[in-house]
Amino acid sequence: MDPQPGDQAQQPPPPTLTHPRFTLELEFVSSLANPYYLSHLAVNYPNLLGINKSGDDNDTNDSGDPDAQAFAAYLAYLYSYWKTPEYAQFLTHPGATLRALRLLQEDTFRRDIIRPQVIEGLAGTGIENEQGGTEANNPGEAEGEQTKGTADQQDGSSKT
Repeated sequence: MDPQPGDQAQQPPPPTLTHPRFTLELEFVSSLANPYYLSHLAVNYPNLLGINKSGDDNDTNDSGDPDAQAFAAYLAYLYSYWKTPEYAQFLTHPGATLRALRLLQEDTFRRDIIRPQVIEGLAGTGIENEQGGTEANNPGEAEGEQTKGTADQQDGSSKT
């Protein structure tokens, strides 16, 4: 008769902008499309992503951290329904958001996003990574060229 409290937590919220849980989860999954937000999570909340603060790469099993397990389960739950057209239609950047959610399903990716070169690689390719250009292979070089181009544009605009 009465729904179990645990059952309600497993059901996604109805896809309406007036439902507070839906809007909260929409805002969160949308923010995951930003590689710099992923970096923020990795730096400020490494325990959620299973990142070992001691830097010991040999300990790659996050089973000892219940926070990491719970967050991984939450990300899997979010991905399970945000990838459906009923929910994806509300995403501003569905490709980038769903790709980030899909990548976050992988333990290795959750641990690797603390590395600046991973974040720059995602940012340099617009998190789409479909072009397969040199930016993904050498993000530092692409970033330098981009910065130089921006400086040249600023110099050119100040002269006119």
